[in-house]
Amino acid sequence: MGKDAELDRLKSVQDEKYHAKQRAYEVQDSAWKERSAAKDKMNAAYDEKQRAYEAQNSAWERYQSVRSSLGSRIDSLKSQQEQAYQNMKRAFDNASSAHSSRDGAGARRYADEGHSYKAEAQRCTNERRGLVDQIHSAKAEFERYKAPFQAAKSKFSDAKREFENAKAKHERARDEFRQAKKEFDTAKDAFKSRLEKVKADSAKHRADNRAIAVKAGVPAQYVDNVWVKQDKDDNYNIYFGGIGQPDGEGHGHYVLSAIGKVTYARDPHEEHGSHNYTEQEKKQNHNRSKFPEVQHGSIDGEPVTFALGVEGREGETYLADGIEEEREFRKSTGHDHYGSGEGPNDNGTDRGKYTGPGSK
Repeated sequence: MGKDAELDRLKSVQDEKYHAKQRAYEVQDSAWKERSAAKDKMNAAYDEKQRAYEAQNSAWERYQSVRSSLGSRIDSLKSQQEQAYQNMKRAFDNASSAHSSRDGAGARRYADEGHSYKAEAQRCTNERRGLVDQIHSAKAEFERYKAPFQAAKSKFSDAKREFENAKAKHERARDEFRQAKKEFDTAKDAFKSRLEKVKADSAKHRADNRAIAVKAGVPAQYVDNVWVKQDKDDNYNIYFGGIGQPDGEGHGHYVLSAIGKVTYARDPHEEHGSHNYTEQEKKQNHNRSKFPEVQHGSIDGEPVTFALGVEGREGETYLADGIEEEREFRKSTGHDHYGSGEGPNDNGTDRGKYTGPGSK
């Protein structure tokens, strides 16, 4: 299969897109690892936050339970204390009045009663303070869990923000990889399509070359591996049997004319030389050497094509009306031959190709 510039270009584009896709994949993979690590960190922070929340919530529930269970008793003790205080005050006032009235027995009785109420008020105060201390203790325990929970909550928020950033980075990298993969797939399909066309064209070219080789009579063992080159005269030059390649050292060479005639035949490793030309080609080569230059001119303003004889053919002319291609002009039927008056053609041959002044 020969070189194809477009195929080479598409292969280069495919390779470029492949490497771009691989780089995008590596970036995506790295971003995915960052995202996974950030997610693990966020999940760990969430678990820590939940544990801290549950500890705080338990402390809060204990605090509320203590307040609920002790609140009514504290309120009752406060009322009892206030009542005992009022009774104490009244008793001491009565003791003071009895003392002023010189009622010693009454004064002592009221005083004892006042001290009894004072002791009762103190007992209520002491018990109430004990219960309040229990509430304060439960509240203090709850407060101890608030700070760790707030810290864990803040840590989770930071971890979540880090995860969201990593997630966004990964999604961008994923989209870029998908785009790079899409471009690679497009380039790969274009290269594959061109490759299939080149292969098909190559197969057709080989089939055409084989048909030309078969028509030229190239030996059968070579017809599947020939190189065919068409020259400016539309002759097919067929090379085969060379070392390493059809036109390698020692190759054979056949020439098939545009009209399907073999004009030259040399098999592999045979000698080069004029003996390889067919008789028809030898004659044409001879004529070509005796009438070497095909020229164009005019006679009485009308264009003509002509060739002048040399090397013993001086005085002879090939001549035809108009501007003719060399290959057609050199054919025996492509020109009139005006001779020198000597030789086998005497004064030439009239084929009606020239109709101007002096024509026969």
